[in-house]
Amino acid sequence: MLRVSLLSLCLSVVAVASFAAAPVKIKDVAPGADLVLEADAKIKALEEALSSADKYQEAKAGPLGRDAGVLAALSQAIVESEEKPAWKAAAADVRDGAIAIGNAKSFEEAKKGLDAVKAAAGGTAAGAKPEAEWNKLGKLGAVMKEVNARNGKLRRAVRKLPEKDEELAQTARDASVLAVLALATHDDTHEVKNDADKPLWQQQSKDFQKEMTAAAAAFKAKDLAGAKKAFDAANKACNECHKKFRDKE
Repeated sequence: MLRVSLLSLCLSVVAVASFAAAPVKIKDVAPGADLVLEADAKIKALEEALSSADKYQEAKAGPLGRDAGVLAALSQAIVESEEKPAWKAAAADVRDGAIAIGNAKSFEEAKKGLDAVKAAAGGTAAGAKPEAEWNKLGKLGAVMKEVNARNGKLRRAVRKLPEKDEELAQTARDASVLAVLALATHDDTHEVKNDADKPLWQQQSKDFQKEMTAAAAAFKAKDLAGAKKAFDAANKACNECHKKFRDKE
């Protein structure tokens, strides 16, 4: 009986240890404070989109799923952050609320998810488990739309750094968000038809993350050359990934 109990305990520990956490330590991806700022911005966007049934219908075919998926990814990054960013203790509940919004089939369901998000962000934790699978936080297509939007902003910034400090800080956070989204892309391999190609997909995701993290740091340092070098390297990884896995479709 004792041997069975010990075996059960060991298997339990292994299951927790092998759960699908991010492939990189969050502190090496993006600052916790920046993750919270960007998550707060997504919460505001979702509040606007769900301020009425009519706006919900408009957003449902547009940014709603994208904003919910990005919020879920940012929240999971906050959960796993080795730092102690604001509302870290309730970040798992924000994540689950965001996922509920993304999966909602009606305005009422989406509003219920938003209520959970707002309560958690306000400090009221409902006890959601911290563990989550990164490939199930949002839809890959929606994530790619966010990547394209923020990447376009960075492309302009590497031509000429924003002059205002807040604009420059936002540019750095854009790069940090892209670094976080690369963690979700790393684990979402459903577009990889050949299992032998999965390591390549995941390495390209890691390369993109690493360079976007470097770009964020360079923007904060007002280092245009460094930001451009990292941005170009990140996009090289992105382009090679598309060439291998998307352009042949």
